[in-house]
Amino acid sequence: MLLKSLDHVFWLGRYLERLDDTARLINATSQLLIDSHKDSQVSWPLLIDVLGEDSQQLLAAAARDEGLTTEQQVMQLLLTRAESPLSLRSVSTALKTNARTIRPLLPRDMWEELNALDLFIQAECASLPSRQQRYRLMSEITRRCQMVVGVLDGTMLRSDAFDAFNLGRHLERADMTTRIMDVMVLQQLQPTDIKRPRFRWLSVLNALGGVESYQYYQAQHGGDADAVDYLLGYADFPRSIRYCLNRVAASAKAMPHSSAILQQVWLLQDLIQTEQLGELSTAQLHQLIDHIQSGLILLHQVILAAGSLEHAHNLDQLTA
Repeated sequence: MLLKSLDHVFWLGRYLERLDDTARLINATSQLLIDSHKDSQVSWPLLIDVLGEDSQQLLAAAARDEGLTTEQQVMQLLLTRAESPLSLRSVSTALKTNARTIRPLLPRDMWEELNALDLFIQAECASLPSRQQRYRLMSEITRRCQMVVGVLDGTMLRSDAFDAFNLGRHLERADMTTRIMDVMVLQQLQPTDIKRPRFRWLSVLNALGGVESYQYYQAQHGGDADAVDYLLGYADFPRSIRYCLNRVAASAKAMPHSSAILQQVWLLQDLIQTEQLGELSTAQLHQLIDHIQSGLILLHQVILAAGSLEHAHNLDQLTA
């Protein structure tokens, strides 16, 4: 298969996962704000920080829109503004553009679901919804993304294209999970060298679809299991870092120049396996997640340097 085709399939996986994760993140923030104390540091601009942009700079530029609350300004950047690289509309456009480029590689059912997904997002995200409408909208976007993945899983040939799609999807998922943990949760704790308390963070777990499986995980550990350990190291949870790394490694084995990619994956796996996660202080946990994020960025660069996948769109540069 042409390397350029693999490139588009790789970014197809990243874009689709980004849509799903951004929708989940918006709903998670809504739930987190509802559950937070009035003095909590959690706020709507945090969403922009999670996605790797400077919230102060972007909101300052958007401040000329009179009469909008901070929440509405953030939602404009993440939903309605097609020119905003963070918005669901721009990501969906890029998703469809990549899909159109590799149309012969995609099963018809998958193309129809992708097309329906884009039409739905462009129509429903054209104006700011109310909070209640927004929650239902984000849930529907997540459901439709899952439908696309389900159709692909049931109809697409197990070829280089399938591996490239899953490589991009799980790399994007691992990156977003670390961002949610680091910015939405960990930065709300005062970093200290004292052993950190145990947290459940049900709003975040609910956004990741992991509440029930986390309860099962707790039962396996006598009811004394930390959510951070679960999100980082539980290999059976599809949104944990360890699971995503395992899937990246499995997908990379059949890709060109896979040895360099696998070596970086193994370094990240060792980083998680060698840490006593339950014993880390909040300061140490911050440092560990920073190392994981840096490793994921390096993994992205290794994939590009391997010559198997080369990104052609400046919209999708991985942000540090």
